[in-house]
Amino acid sequence: MKGAMEPRVGSGGPARGIDRLHPAMRARLWKPGQSGNPAGHSGEYGAAIKLAQRAAPKAMRRLIELMESDDERVAAVACNSILDRAFGKPRAPGEEKDDFVTRVEAMSSEERLALADEILEKGRQLVLLQEARVKRERRPVRA
Repeated sequence: MKGAMEPRVGSGGPARGIDRLHPAMRARLWKPGQSGNPAGHSGEYGAAIKLAQRAAPKAMRRLIELMESDDERVAAVACNSILDRAFGKPRAPGEEKDDFVTRVEAMSSEERLALADEILEKGRQLVLLQEARVKRERRPVRA
């Protein structure tokens, strides 16, 4: 009698024991249609990155040598490359870091109050959700 007591095979079946996994692990499983490689990088890409990282000290030493070049263009490119790697590329004028503090400082007092109300409301909703979760967990299990 084939199939009567055989474990089901395929994604999500008990053969994989998904129901026995810790909830945190279950949450990290790929959903149907979700890619395990969203960036689409191949294994060769990772190998190329490792090779580049191993060659980086030698490349930096060469850039430092080229800083002393008699050709001003070569020296300028080498200097810029070194500075970019040491301190990051400079931002264009008007291109500022978009952080929360900067945005709040630029707000009027009315905008700040509206934002505070919005944050408080979201906090209240989270508290209610947490209280409901605690109540569900405290309920006695019926046999």
